[in-house]
Amino acid sequence: MKIRQLAQKGFVLVTAMIFLVIMTLLAVTSIQRATNEEKVSGNIRAQNLAFQAAEAALRFCQKDLEATGPNGRLPLDPGTTKTLSGIPINEYPPANTATSPPPMPTLWSDKTKWTNATSYTLADNTILNVAAQPQCMIENWLFPKPKGGVYYDYVITARAVGSTTTSVVWLQATIRTVPEK
Repeated sequence: MKIRQLAQKGFVLVTAMIFLVIMTLLAVTSIQRATNEEKVSGNIRAQNLAFQAAEAALRFCQKDLEATGPNGRLPLDPGTTKTLSGIPINEYPPANTATSPPPMPTLWSDKTKWTNATSYTLADNTILNVAAQPQCMIENWLFPKPKGGVYYDYVITARAVGSTTTSVVWLQATIRTVPEK
């Protein structure tokens, strides 16, 4: 009996190599996708932490401002420059006429203006796991009444960073007070 030898041309080797390349590409794609999802999750966490820190600073300033007023109410007595906790109250003059509204307070919009003289930084370890403690700023916005006098509006702005310095949140609240008659 004669045994025939078949000539092999490497078909199995080529097929195995193609299969190996496909499996490697799938594995690399899966790793890249998992890494990107982890980065996105980290960014969302940092942004949420920044938002919570800004909310805490905003509420702290608001409560301190309200507690500073006579009998714990707003508006503040004219000439009040700081709250009970020492938060500076930045003043804006009223417009000249009742038909001309005063300019919107803009001190908060310039990051370089956030100094100890114009803003307040929450104490160390008030908010954990943040790159820096949140800050808040209060601006007194005097708004003319149609029949004379002014409304005492307060613009409170909070600025906070999350676990990284690239996740920054700014929150703002405006409080309009109407003096009792």
